Amino acid sequence: MEVAVRSVVAVAVNYAVHYASATFYNKFCVPHTIEEVIQTLVTTASPVCGFAIGMTHLTQQNYGNILMTTLAVSVSSGLKSIVV
Repeated sequence: MEVAVRSVVAVAVNYAVHYASATFYNKFCVPHTIEEVIQTLVTTASPVCGFAIGMTHLTQQNYGNILMTTLAVSVSSGLKSIVV
């Protein structure tokens, strides 16, 4: 049971980091008005914005890996129950 709790916590932390980095990037690195277009010419190339978008991509990949691993384990368990 402890493994299940750790898995849920890992998914929740991954999602929280993904949401926070995507929200930060959207708020500070993407222009929403004409005036912000000039500002984002400087901020979008900043290391902070690069880190935020990189973290968003990394957590997106992690979530995809979690889904694929879960699917593979489910299929494997299903096949084991059929064979045995």
